[in-house]
Amino acid sequence: MSTKGVRRAARAAAEGAGPGERKPVDATQAIGIAVAVLGLLPVVVLALICLLALGLIIGVGGLAAPADPSASNGPFVADVLLGGDPHSELAVESIPDPALVEPLREAGRQCPMISAVILAAQIMEESGFDPATTGPDGEIGISQLPPDVFDRLGEDDDDNGETSARDPVDSIFAQARYLCELGDAVQQLIDDGKASGDRLTLALLAYEIGLAEVESRGGMPVPDITSYPYRVRMLFPHFMTGEPEAPGKDVPPPGSSGKLDEAAFNQIFPGRIPFYTYAGLMTAMAKYPAFGQTGDETTRKREIAAFLANVNQESGGLRYVEEINQSAWGNYCNAGAPYGCPAGQRAYHGRGPIQLSWNTNYHAAGQALNLDLLNNPDLVMTNASVAWQTALWFWMTQSGAGTMTPHAAMTNGSGFGETIRSINGVLECHGGQPAAIANRVNSYRDYTRILGVTPGDRLEC
Repeated sequence: MSTKGVRRAARAAAEGAGPGERKPVDATQAIGIAVAVLGLLPVVVLALICLLALGLIIGVGGLAAPADPSASNGPFVADVLLGGDPHSELAVESIPDPALVEPLREAGRQCPMISAVILAAQIMEESGFDPATTGPDGEIGISQLPPDVFDRLGEDDDDNGETSARDPVDSIFAQARYLCELGDAVQQLIDDGKASGDRLTLALLAYEIGLAEVESRGGMPVPDITSYPYRVRMLFPHFMTGEPEAPGKDVPPPGSSGKLDEAAFNQIFPGRIPFYTYAGLMTAMAKYPAFGQTGDETTRKREIAAFLANVNQESGGLRYVEEINQSAWGNYCNAGAPYGCPAGQRAYHGRGPIQLSWNTNYHAAGQALNLDLLNNPDLVMTNASVAWQTALWFWMTQSGAGTMTPHAAMTNGSGFGETIRSINGVLECHGGQPAAIANRVNSYRDYTRILGVTPGDRLEC
C-alpha cells in the first residue's frame, strides 16, 4: 500500500535488527539507554495525564447524554487536551517565511473545517516549511502532497505564471483544497456509520494514510495521541495567538455579506449527491470574489439565491452530474470552431451544476480556468471544484441568450428573470417552457427566504 504511514512503518522496521538477531548491550549503550529513558519520562507522564483527562471527559460525557454515533462530527475533546481551538488568529512570528502569512490566512478560509493554524501546523509536521523537501514516493514541497493530488488540485495561486509544488503558495492552497475535500469525504463516512472520530482528525488521518485506509479502519474509534493527526494537533499552540480568527478582506463578518454557510447549503439541497460538495463551491467562489460580494447585503444574498435556483433547475437539485437525455449528447459539437471537437462528437453534453455544454463553452471555460476541458471534458464531472468553477465562470462572464451576464443582472437591478434569459432563454422565455420558469422562480423565492432577504421584482422573462 503506497501510503506515508505504511512507508514510515516499513522504514522503521528496515532500520531495526534483522529477524532473530539480538546484539549484546555494552556499558556505554546501557548508560545511553538509561539517559534516554529518563529523558522520555516527562513525555510519558504527559501522555498518561492526557489519557486520564480524556477518559474523564468521555466518562462524564457518557453520563450526561445518551450515546449518539452522530456526535462524532461535533467539537472534539482533543481541542481541550491539545492546545485549544485551532480557529484562532495565526501567530505571525511563528511562520518562518513572513511572505506566507497572508497565503496561509487566505487558504485557511477555503472551507469552515480548516484554518491558517491547521495548515501551518500540518506543514511544520510535513516539511518544517522547507520547500526543498522530497518524500519517498515523490511528494515535493512544504505540504508533501502526493504528485497525483497536486496535479489535480494545484493551481498558480500566486499568479507567477507557473504551477509548482515547490512553490510554497501553490502548495499551501492545494493542501487546503485537499483537506476540504477529505473533510467532506470523511464526514460522509461518519454520517454513513462507517467511521468513528471527529471530522478534522479523520481528514488529517486520510491525508496521511489515504481515505480507503481510514474507511477500512473504521476511522479512529480510540484516540491515538502518537498518530499523525495528534502530532499535528500538538503543534497548534505554536501557531496560535489565542484570539478568535479575524475575517479576511474579502470575507466580511457574519451577517454583513452574502456568504453562504454550510447549514443553508444543506437546507437548500437536502437530496444532493455527495459529488456536489460545499467545499468545492467555496473553492470556486474564491476564484470569483465578486460573486455574492457585490452591492449591499440584500443584493449579495439575492445573487447567491439566484445562482442556486438556476443550479437547482439545471441539475435536478444537485442530483445529476451529466445531462439525462443521452439522445441529445451528439448535438453540442460546433464543428466549425477552429479547434473542433477533439474529445468526440458526443463529448460536450451538459455536465456540472449549470450543465455546461457545447465544445465552444468547454474551450472558453478551460481557457479561463487554465484547464484543458476541450480534451478532457469529464473533469467537470469528476472534480467537484472544477464543476462549480465552470458554473461560476458562466454566471460571471457569459451572457448566453441574454444581453448581460447573470451576475450583472442580479447586481444592476435587472432582476432574476434576466438570469433565466442568459442561461436558457431561447427555450424557456416568452412562454416557451412555463413550468421550467415557474420552478426556477419558486426555488428563487424559497432560497431568498432561507437567506433572509426579499426576492425583489422582475422575476420572469
